[in-house]
Amino acid sequence: MSATSSADDQLGSPPPPPPGLGVKLRPWHDMADEVRARLPFYSSDWTDGFSDKKVLAAGIFIFLANVAPAVTFAFFLDSETKGSIGVVEVLLSSAISGTIYAVLSGQPLIIVGVTGPVSVFVSTLCDLAAQLEISFLPFLGWTTLWAALMHIVIAASGLCGFVTYVTRFSCEIFGALIAVVYVWNGVSELIDSFRTAFAVGLLATLLAILTLTLALVLANARAWRFWSRGVRGFIADYAIAGSVCIATVVSAVVIPRFQGSGDVVDRLATLNVPYKQPFLTTTSGRAWLVDFTDCPVWAVFASIISGFVLCILFYFDHNVSSLLSQRPESNLQKPAAFNWDFFVLGLTLVPCAFLGIPPCNGLIPQAPLHVSALSKRDKHGVVVRVAEQRVSGLLQALFTFAILAPPLLRVVSHVPRAVLAGLFLAMAVHSLESNQFAARAFALACSDPIGRAAVLGSRQLSEVPKDVCRRFTLVQVAILAVTVAITESHSPAALLFPVVICALVPIRYFFLPRLIPVRWLDNLDCETVDAAVDTEGAQQNASSSPLLHAALDVGPPPSVTNSIPLTRVADG
Repeated sequence: MSATSSADDQLGSPPPPPPGLGVKLRPWHDMADEVRARLPFYSSDWTDGFSDKKVLAAGIFIFLANVAPAVTFAFFLDSETKGSIGVVEVLLSSAISGTIYAVLSGQPLIIVGVTGPVSVFVSTLCDLAAQLEISFLPFLGWTTLWAALMHIVIAASGLCGFVTYVTRFSCEIFGALIAVVYVWNGVSELIDSFRTAFAVGLLATLLAILTLTLALVLANARAWRFWSRGVRGFIADYAIAGSVCIATVVSAVVIPRFQGSGDVVDRLATLNVPYKQPFLTTTSGRAWLVDFTDCPVWAVFASIISGFVLCILFYFDHNVSSLLSQRPESNLQKPAAFNWDFFVLGLTLVPCAFLGIPPCNGLIPQAPLHVSALSKRDKHGVVVRVAEQRVSGLLQALFTFAILAPPLLRVVSHVPRAVLAGLFLAMAVHSLESNQFAARAFALACSDPIGRAAVLGSRQLSEVPKDVCRRFTLVQVAILAVTVAITESHSPAALLFPVVICALVPIRYFFLPRLIPVRWLDNLDCETVDAAVDTEGAQQNASSSPLLHAALDVGPPPSVTNSIPLTRVADG
């Protein structure tokens, strides 16, 4: 063994310098440079949107890919906030934030909306407000306003460049946490349905299983052996919306035809939607504007802490979404604007605060899917051009706003909650499918080296000694267990789960190198095995993670890179 390899295998050696050390702070200058670089393209962002036939199709596609998860998160928030935030509030937030972001952002291809982590944060904030005996909506409003101010300060300081510190180690734990929360919420909804009646619970479970199965099967349509490639791609693209629609039709049309099933179907819980009320009526009938004075002075200042936590969550989640949307393989020609985009994201929080609606940030996988839907590829699958414009993002925001019309809301009201519980489970399965952490945890149970290599699916991972892989995975399992315990503790500490996620960065750079030899750590936490950026891994996992098919569809790096390097970031 060489001296270099021997040194690499020694534990307790000083950790390697993080990749972000090359980032230099230039307050205001970085954001100003981004605006100056992007401003000459602003007019073409609009004219190009009306000259490419892909734009309308991409706008409709990303709207359908976004609306089903948005409604699912709305059903979760409706239950957790006792109706203060429901379907109307979530859709309105997505529409307002999406419109502002499409018009003002530096990179309009990023799609913003209400995410799973945001839903967890808002529900936790509601629990905290109840424990502190203060009004929830004013507390949420102050939290969001403080977070907006912090977004502006961070963007002006040029701090978004430090997102290069984030590695797949952190992203894998974050993704696994969201998967656990999805499973928890989906199963909890089904358990609640059994409290109504056993027959109702049984029907709800069957509908959830139907939705789960349809979502996974339809999303894998590209691997089918029948029909044309275009038809298979269409089915896979609209798998989420299609599974919800089919399961809803089954519950409303097919099941009631069976004798004696009418009463059971009538007792099946559906979404709480005010379709009988005038246009833009809140879910619970509350006033739209938040009374900021209905909050004690001490709570106003205490909300600085929760605002800081929300800002940390968005810094992590939004910038990862932005990086995945602007990876070098996408071959984008117009310049990036990471700090300016974070500034604009802060501006979108202001109307959310005043209306008492959940804030939005960059969506994964919808944002990378949007870029892929606008991409033109050669016969080898390499992206040769992307329709970089603002129209498709604006269209999906306007389509989302249109759903708030009472006739369309009435259609949404027919969706059983059990169907959305099944969609939660499907999103959890997808999250684990595309998470190398889950593959490594499963591989630990494989004693056969060939079986272990097949599970890991990567030569680099297969070369890592089993005890080293076990050590790395068990560290992640322990951190995940602590994070889940904090998130589900229903105590003030539950609000700190984004802080725990951010603490993974120093753990990765200053603790893990003392536990795992550096050369093996590079294999376990290296971008070349990342499903979002590895060509070989993308080709192998394209069928196993179909809901992220476009985010995994990558080619050789282009000669020109116009984004922050994606060398250390995984899909969260």
